[in-house]
Amino acid sequence: MILMQRLVVSSTRAIRTTLERRLAALKESEQQASLRLAGLENDSETSDGFVELYDMDGQELLDELLKSHVSALQSESRHVETLLDAARRSEQAGPDAKAEALIEWIYKLQAEENESDLKVLIFTEFVPTQEMLQEFLETRGISVVTLNGSMGMDERKRAQDAFRDSARVLVSTDAGGEGLNLQFCHVVINYDIPWNPMRLEQRIGRVDRIGQPKTVRAINFVFEDSVEFPLCQHSCPLTSVSNYYLIRGRKEIMKCQDTAENSKRRLFRR
Repeated sequence: MILMQRLVVSSTRAIRTTLERRLAALKESEQQASLRLAGLENDSETSDGFVELYDMDGQELLDELLKSHVSALQSESRHVETLLDAARRSEQAGPDAKAEALIEWIYKLQAEENESDLKVLIFTEFVPTQEMLQEFLETRGISVVTLNGSMGMDERKRAQDAFRDSARVLVSTDAGGEGLNLQFCHVVINYDIPWNPMRLEQRIGRVDRIGQPKTVRAINFVFEDSVEFPLCQHSCPLTSVSNYYLIRGRKEIMKCQDTAENSKRRLFRR
């Protein structure tokens, strides 16, 4: 359940694709259980020897378990179908609140840094969210490359080179970004917050390296009342550079700033 909550917080695409996979697995399991149950019932009708076995407590239990298993699978499938319908309708209604906040802050940072070709490193925990962000940004004229754990070393190197030479945004998962030196970029946006607060430092460490000529800026997107919110409250003092943007609804954003030198929190509504 917690994982599902994290998927919802990440993106509608992430929860929708997961629900689709879960529904497909449920349908397949339901079909297999139904076939097994039908086979047992057919055997009981055609085999005299099976009648005695069927009357045994163990066999009766197996039969009842299979029936209850099929019923449980059907019940869960109905619930998943309801959630999946809600996710699809939400996707059709428009971009996620976090995606809208992301594009706003990319333009805002671009203006503040006075760099029309500002490079931004974005971290997410889920590949469907990564795919959604690539589509969302590219349709708005921002060039994007991606990195994730399924890519080989050569493919990762090409993505890193493309980010350095031409692309403005790199959207990466934690597995995809391991060991990379990206100090030609100085802006990191944590689209999803990892449960281990030290991962925030590791993400920032991709750009905050010896020889970095610019001040590193790290921004963390968080939904109020989400499963991630308590984690951010605890991890805020642990990170050396952190700017928290607390998303409420579709447009309201709140900001919590903290640095290693000054742990005071400042909270205001934009």
